[in-house]
Amino acid sequence: MGKMILQRVMLALTFGFLNVYSLYAQAPVNDDPAAAITLSVTPTCTYSQYTTLNATSTPGMPTPTCGGTYMGGDVWFKFVAPPAGNVDINTNVGVITDGVMALYSYSAGTYTQLACDDDGGSNGFMPFISRTGLVAGTTYYIRFWEYGNDNNGTFSICVAASSTCSNGNPSR
Repeated sequence: MGKMILQRVMLALTFGFLNVYSLYAQAPVNDDPAAAITLSVTPTCTYSQYTTLNATSTPGMPTPTCGGTYMGGDVWFKFVAPPAGNVDINTNVGVITDGVMALYSYSAGTYTQLACDDDGGSNGFMPFISRTGLVAGTTYYIRFWEYGNDNNGTFSICVAASSTCSNGNPSR
């Protein structure tokens, strides 16, 4: 009788552990572009922390053009281009110390890569994209992944409105 109770307790603990594990093993909410997290475009970089833990590859997307061999594990963000159409997208280390990202436009069901960066930032081996000429009010998408997809976890990202000067006048 005691052995049977012990077996039932062990079984309950095992299933309880599996349920808790499966809860934490789920992909991030922004695992594909349709569920991209909206980032605010701020006057200066204001980082927010996110994760790639349990992220998967995005089906149907072309392989990004930077970062060596793409191994999957991407997460997605979106932002609306500011009036001047110029942004700086910056990332910072967390658990991830070597990231890669790409910037996309979207039209008629197609994502078109506009920029891609690996190691261009000033925060270790993290990416940075500075883009001018975006169409004000248009939504753009950011795809971020950990280089090699072998050290997934937290990282920080921000989108700041940037200015370019023409004849000494900022274009903000």
